[in-house]
Amino acid sequence: MLKKILLLHILLAFSFAVYAQSPAAFKVSPERPESGKPLTITYDASQTVLAGKKQLNAVVYQYINYKWKAADLPLKNTGNLWRAEMNVPVTCGFLGFKFTSEDQVDNNENQGYFVMLSDPVRKGLVAPGGYAGWGMARSPKYGMDIPNYIKFEGVSDSATYHWLNQEISFNQPSKSILAYPYATALKAIYKDGATPRLQRVMAYLKRPDASEFDLFNGRRIAQYLLNDKNTADSIEKVWTQRFPNGSLARLAAYKNIAQSRDIPTILAASEKFLKDFPEFQSNPVIDGQNRISYGMVYQNIMVFGAMQHPNGDEVAHYVDSLSFEALPNVYYKLIQIPYDKGNLSHLKEYSDLLVKRFEYFKTHRPESMAYLSPIEWQKEYQRLFVLNVSRVYAGLLNKARLYAEALRITQEAQQIQHYKQAAINNEQAIALQKLGKNADLEKLLIKSMFENQSSTGMTAMLKALYIKRKRSAAGFEAYLESLKNPAELKKNQEELKARMIKKEMPSWSMKDLKGNTVTLAGLKGKTVVMDFWATWCVPCKASFPGMKLAVEKYKNDPSVVFLFIDTEEYKAGFKEEVAKYIKDNQYPFQVLFDNQTEGAKTNDEVFSHIAKTFNISGIPQKLIIDRNGFLRFISIGYGGSATALADEISSLIELTKSAN
Repeated sequence: MLKKILLLHILLAFSFAVYAQSPAAFKVSPERPESGKPLTITYDASQTVLAGKKQLNAVVYQYINYKWKAADLPLKNTGNLWRAEMNVPVTCGFLGFKFTSEDQVDNNENQGYFVMLSDPVRKGLVAPGGYAGWGMARSPKYGMDIPNYIKFEGVSDSATYHWLNQEISFNQPSKSILAYPYATALKAIYKDGATPRLQRVMAYLKRPDASEFDLFNGRRIAQYLLNDKNTADSIEKVWTQRFPNGSLARLAAYKNIAQSRDIPTILAASEKFLKDFPEFQSNPVIDGQNRISYGMVYQNIMVFGAMQHPNGDEVAHYVDSLSFEALPNVYYKLIQIPYDKGNLSHLKEYSDLLVKRFEYFKTHRPESMAYLSPIEWQKEYQRLFVLNVSRVYAGLLNKARLYAEALRITQEAQQIQHYKQAAINNEQAIALQKLGKNADLEKLLIKSMFENQSSTGMTAMLKALYIKRKRSAAGFEAYLESLKNPAELKKNQEELKARMIKKEMPSWSMKDLKGNTVTLAGLKGKTVVMDFWATWCVPCKASFPGMKLAVEKYKNDPSVVFLFIDTEEYKAGFKEEVAKYIKDNQYPFQVLFDNQTEGAKTNDEVFSHIAKTFNISGIPQKLIIDRNGFLRFISIGYGGSATALADEISSLIELTKSAN
């Protein structure tokens, strides 16, 4: 019965192949193209979702050495048809195509436009990689498909097994590469009956001349598909004996790095790891399965090295070894965290080195991104650069008075952010102001205010320009409100209304900066805003300019009280630090100190009780309490815009005031 089912799946796979390779809109010439030979494709957009589009682009996915590599394919319009010519790489066995126009994509309705290539040497046979490409492209759960190309559940395990079996049968060198997905398909089809076949696979993987990768896959099969610990252990023993300085030794050394919490020890262990196990000698697949991250090792050395040796050269020495995947996290740890805390020593120097490494990848697409065509990679690179670097880098450039460069960085960022990130808008505003570009500055300020993504500094700039033009500040607040997007304000208001709750607030009593006692019971009849924060909490303090706007808006309203509760402090002398911070920044805040229970390491008694009561965690947390002592709103975190936060808090206050 199982054989009949398998045969049926194979027949279905063949019929599907004919359909998928020959849709009416897509033709290839010659009809049986060969690897290493020219190929012409013809695309009739009129029969697809791209009908009527005046500009089309194409991407070709080439299955080379059992990996996908994308390339842009220039199209020429000939009447109602689009044509492209390409020279197929001699090592390519299978092709996939997609066609795009702006944001629309045609991939044959998630069936793919595929071409299986013939072998130019072994006439009548499929080129190496052809069968596997056809199977893997349509088997997403095996993790060897084309990322983000077609979205569907995939063909059956029987079909996947068939095509992998064909590949291995006709192209013996692929056995090692495809052993694990082949074994996975076997297990999925035959269940417990797969054991004899899997044992034969393992016998091949354990042969005398087996590579590390073979033994690695043999152990995986024993461990995960057969649940046979004894066999897995025996393969590991052979692996260790044949490759005493191989991947298993690398894994042991990597684990050793994390054994210590002492920074100098971690630093020394990380440097020794790189000396003993250079990255170029490693296997990325084995490293990935063993959760070995060279990026983390480089990060240890660069971040801890910068801490231990402020004038050292660890960053300069290792920066060019960083993979693109490792760069964002290193930039965050080494640059962004100190920058947001105001620790600027050496940051510009380190940032320049990391940005240079980022820019290297702009023109050198990483291997991990080979599934993106060069044009697609340029877009993805810019998106990731803006997401991870632009804001802080522009800030450092401004602080170094390199305003023209900061302006360039922020202008490029706006192509992706479209004025929807207050921090980018702020750095661009600073650069424009310093460069004396007042007309461009005003345009930026107005666009930013429309998106409600502005800083208090930007509001001050806009006010200065308003006063210069009107010769008076009269009417400025109304003008400011008129710049905001009314549709977005209405939408936000409706979303806030939907968040309203009514829960009884636990009673509490805390002392303020002057030692006076404040209680919830004593505030009955007032709308209370409680903002939980700490001196170590970067987003908490980043939100304070926006909270200051809200406090100042309600300074003449005795029915509204703002309380800034300092909580979860663990350093000695935190009360003095809090008082100094509030005074230095001229915040008109009423600060309360959370209580510290006996034996506790932090002052978190009130916040801990409230967090448990309402199932919340982490700061910043802002609670809005009505005049009868009921909790009405919880506002978590900080979105980055001072004006948006002030508007949100104001709306929550007004909704709370009018609540029953």
